[in-house]
Amino acid sequence: MAYHHTALDRVISGCGLPASLLNARLHGGKRGPAGMPVKDSAMHRAEARTAAHHLLPGCRFRRRLLWRYTAVWGKPQEGGS
Repeated sequence: MAYHHTALDRVISGCGLPASLLNARLHGGKRGPAGMPVKDSAMHRAEARTAAHHLLPGCRFRRRLLWRYTAVWGKPQEGGS
């Protein structure tokens, strides 16, 4: 997960709030196991995207529901053709 850096990040995040509330209601809330360590994100979305493209050239980076994102990368085939 990434923290909000721009106004657009906040608007898009707000659009996910109803889904988050419904998910919490259907699955008994958002609490994890007692004592579970939690750490705030160190990167905003643009930084995470840049890091993903640096580590995985050609990856597809997309926003997902509930403030998450995915990076999809396919390993290049060796030998060409």
